[in-house]
Amino acid sequence: MAKKCEAPSARGARFEILVAADLMRQGWTVFRSLSPVGKTDLVILKRNALLRLQVKSTAGGWDTSLRGNNVLAVVNQGPVRYFAKRRFAAMSLFESIEVLKRRKKR
Repeated sequence: MAKKCEAPSARGARFEILVAADLMRQGWTVFRSLSPVGKTDLVILKRNALLRLQVKSTAGGWDTSLRGNNVLAVVNQGPVRYFAKRRFAAMSLFESIEVLKRRKKR
C-alpha cells in the first residue's frame, strides 16, 4: 500500500501543535497565529516575558526565520530544539535553548 503524502501546510500545523504542547509542558502560555502566511507561528508568555516564535523542520536558513522573531523551534524526529540569535533574559525560562552563530564566509 502506498504511503499517503502529507501536505506541507498540514505538516507545518502538526509541528506547531507539537511545539505548543512542549512549551505548555514547560509552563508557557501559548497563542497560535490564525494566519498561515505570517512570519510568527506562536506567541508565548511566561513570567511577563512575551516572545515571538517561528517553527521549522530544520535550522537551515535560521537568519531569515528569526527575522522578527525571538526564538526558532526546530522539530525533527527527536525532541524539539530551541534556538536564538543572541542571549536574552528570558532564555532561562526554557529547559534548553542554544544561541546560533553565523558561519564565517571564506
